[in-house]
Amino acid sequence: MTDIEAKAKILKGAEEMFMQHGYSKVTMEEIAAGLGISKKTLYKFFPNKKELLRELMTERQCEFMEHIEEIWKREDIDFVGKFRSTLDFVGERSSKMNKFQDIQRIAPEIWKEIHDFKKEKIFEKVRRLFEAGFETGIFRNDIDRDIVILVYTNAVESIVNPEVLSELPCTAGQAFEAISKIIFEGILTEEGRSKYIFHKPVAAPSGN
Repeated sequence: MTDIEAKAKILKGAEEMFMQHGYSKVTMEEIAAGLGISKKTLYKFFPNKKELLRELMTERQCEFMEHIEEIWKREDIDFVGKFRSTLDFVGERSSKMNKFQDIQRIAPEIWKEIHDFKKEKIFEKVRRLFEAGFETGIFRNDIDRDIVILVYTNAVESIVNPEVLSELPCTAGQAFEAISKIIFEGILTEEGRSKYIFHKPVAAPSGN
């Protein structure tokens, strides 16, 4: 096994253990034992658990961006298909990341790196996707596109995080799906939408 293969095996095994037990509850010794390798071999590649986590997050972020690019390059699906596939993938990854929720407490500097990546890379991709939707006529042009994008990204950032999710009876993926459904499908029924659009303002009661 080459060093590259060994390193990939360690990252994959550690990720599975972090997701199953939580980052804070897994030791380097347990990672080595779970992979059937010596602690010396593990420390050869990673001097400590925090550096292992940082490299794991960096690798997964690169894979994330590559997957998004692959979706956008596909010629066999239209814009709506690309849009939905992108959001589904972001939701699935958000759900995965929230299984690492103790990172925020144990390794705040790495959590900040993840958060910065989300804001600088992921939300920028989402913004570009929204812009394309407006330009191609998929989204209505009678509403302020900047506000739509801001509402969506802020809703995801505010709700799909460990603290808020701990108070909700749903997973990160389910929360992400609910946000997307509300933004893109609305909360009004067809009857409710019609009544809302054609609603006539009621005059305020006159003072006595």
